[in-house]
Amino acid sequence: MAIKSSKSNEPKAAKAAERAGKLAKRPVGAKKPAASKAFKAPQTPGLWERATQFLREVVQELKRVTWPSRRQTLSTTGVVLALVVLVSIFLGVVDFTLSRLIRLIIG
Repeated sequence: MAIKSSKSNEPKAAKAAERAGKLAKRPVGAKKPAASKAFKAPQTPGLWERATQFLREVVQELKRVTWPSRRQTLSTTGVVLALVVLVSIFLGVVDFTLSRLIRLIIG
């Protein structure tokens, strides 16, 4: 039975890359090469560019909206106003009743 060397445990891809000269080994204690000063991270757009882009997208979305007809708008508005009046009357009656009841208990 043959004894395998420790090199045989390395992954095949690492061996192939090393053979091809793609992995450059640094001597122990050597520093990493400094990053190139010419490289700049891509700049993020400024406030003005982001605001104009946002407004352009808003206009595009508003063009896709299915707007209700005038009749639908008026009928929906009427329903909302009627419910507001009914709820306000109900709350007024409850408030009046509870305040009278509290006055009878206290006074």
